[in-house]
Amino acid sequence: MTVRIVTDSTCDLPEELRAEAGVATVPLRIHFGDEEFRDRVDIDDQEFLRRLAAARALPRTSQPPPGDFEAVYRRLLVAPEDEVVSVHIASALSGTCGSALVAAEAIGQGRIHVVDSRTVSLATGFQVLRAVELAQGGRSATEIVAALAGMADRSGIVCLVDTVRYLQLGGRIGKVQAILGGALSIKPIIGLGADGSVVPIGRVRSRAVGISRLSEILVEHRPLAGLGVLYVGTSDDAAGLLADARGTFPGMDILMHHASPVISSHCGPGTLAYVYLEARP
Repeated sequence: MTVRIVTDSTCDLPEELRAEAGVATVPLRIHFGDEEFRDRVDIDDQEFLRRLAAARALPRTSQPPPGDFEAVYRRLLVAPEDEVVSVHIASALSGTCGSALVAAEAIGQGRIHVVDSRTVSLATGFQVLRAVELAQGGRSATEIVAALAGMADRSGIVCLVDTVRYLQLGGRIGKVQAILGGALSIKPIIGLGADGSVVPIGRVRSRAVGISRLSEILVEHRPLAGLGVLYVGTSDDAAGLLADARGTFPGMDILMHHASPVISSHCGPGTLAYVYLEARP
């Protein structure tokens, strides 16, 4: 029996890391007007930013169609006893898990296990890497799903958004608007709630203060089992966050990666974030 691991393009693990681990990735969609692109397949990070800067209207995003998942699942289920663990962006943020479930039901036989990570980006990526580790260690799909269940409660994102424009137009402003009031020049620091929805953490009046505050908040969650730096646009400030994190958590393997175009479309250029996984008590 072989357990295969599937994720989607918003997990933000570097492509070479996913390839080395044998992880299959199903891309979400980005729509600029009538043009549709598969996330990080038909459009990369830099081309997305170029189009975003020139666009008259912000792009829309959508989950992969069930057929995309079904094609991947059927390709991976080689032997009759093979199974799939499919780990995806929080259902509170996307319909991706729903599409995966439709595909799983079409194939049937209980061989596909869809996991709502209840988080996004590298926090989902940490679950994917753990699933790979367990699968390589000979664990069953049921055991892997059980092991991932507790990881969401230990995962977190602390994110500085340079402008609320993208959250507003993408419909993700929600509870964040309450802490901003009418002062849209204030920069929010946001995270994710227990179900993966966007929640406010705080607000700052300058980017410099916000960057400093990210590191202060991160320390409150130590000890850590995993850590990443996420950014949209240029990597200069992200490199500073990485250096701060390495000073605070010496010896830890810290990922730094650009957010996928789908995630970037909702938070916008200039976004910076720490993505962490708390160690078990």
